[in-house]
Amino acid sequence: AIGEATLETARAAAAAKLAVPILIGEADIIAKDAAAIGWDLDGIEIIPAEGEDGAIALAIRLFGEGRVAGLAKGQLHTDVFMGGIVKRTAGIRTGKRLVHLFAMLPPAGGRPLLISDAAVNVDPDIETRVEAALHMAEMSRRLGQSRPRIAVLSATESVLPAMPSSGEAAEIALRAAAIDTEADFAGPLSFDLAISPKAVAMKSFEGPVAGVADGLVVPDIVSGNILFKSIVWFGGGLAAGLVLGGAIPIVLTSRSDPPAARLASLALAAIAGRDDG
Repeated sequence: AIGEATLETARAAAAAKLAVPILIGEADIIAKDAAAIGWDLDGIEIIPAEGEDGAIALAIRLFGEGRVAGLAKGQLHTDVFMGGIVKRTAGIRTGKRLVHLFAMLPPAGGRPLLISDAAVNVDPDIETRVEAALHMAEMSRRLGQSRPRIAVLSATESVLPAMPSSGEAAEIALRAAAIDTEADFAGPLSFDLAISPKAVAMKSFEGPVAGVADGLVVPDIVSGNILFKSIVWFGGGLAAGLVLGGAIPIVLTSRSDPPAARLASLALAAIAGRDDG
């Protein structure tokens, strides 16, 4: 939990009652960084840890003791953070695949657009993308969409033998629809036909997802990474990111993320971890 940006996020989350933060790391550095932002840390639990490996090990131990409802990466390197989490001995993996999901929030407000997987799985197989589609549908419902519309992307809306992702997209959509009957899944869809009613009208395309997708399942991490960063840097979108599929939500932020994106990610984790039963 070292770093002023991390502490600013923790303070804001506590003030908004999104989370009760537990800070793990070198206590003297935490105190110094907190002083730099004017936070007195009154009532905040600090657990001393040495180094990045020590910090994630202690965080996993707290999970094992039932003391934490989620994990959020501070200034740790992603490989160290996720490396500790994915170990079977950590107990966080539940048998499902871990998938990353972005909720892209429009700058002027409005309906979020979900994207998966743009940060964890480099070359996800069909099973992983089916699980991503299902996670996305469930998260969309938690965000208020009664019947989510999930598009499985390719570069075409037709199954073409020369484009393997198109056939895979069709299979993913069919398999997800068979499991979750409370959402609509369609694939393959090109990006424009997934999100633009104008493009749908121009191409005379039809379907319950066409032009109105709530979520996009991408073929691989490269396309997903380019897509979400294009929305951030060209469209002014805010990216709230979360790793799902484990026993608890995992907030995986970048060290370059603005405070608003970090706080939105914690809010998303709170929604994902909510017990609706």
